[in-house]
Amino acid sequence: MPSEVKQSGGGSQPDSELEWVDFYVHIQLKDAERDAEVRRYVDKLFKSMVPDQINQAPEGGHQRALERVRELVYQNRIGHFQVECRILDGDRVMGVGVVELEVLFKGRFSDVGLGGSPPV
Repeated sequence: MPSEVKQSGGGSQPDSELEWVDFYVHIQLKDAERDAEVRRYVDKLFKSMVPDQINQAPEGGHQRALERVRELVYQNRIGHFQVECRILDGDRVMGVGVVELEVLFKGRFSDVGLGGSPPV
């Protein structure tokens, strides 16, 4: 699963050669892990519904919920990662550096409370 990087801005300090750029690195869950997390969340959602809501749900509603929630699952993979950064000027590489990351957060997307209910 490839990572995703989004640049959010940069800058420099007046009278200094110091420049920076802010970016987020998303190290996504593998497909099987993401699907399991989606199932946990949707199962939690359906368990929170009253019987009338479940009876009024259209046929195939559970499957559609799985498909829609999959796009919303925002959780990073736990582990130790190295991110290679390159400073480019057009096609020319001006510098290379490596940043090491340790993702320790062990919470889950499905741990978040549903609308109108506190987290469990």
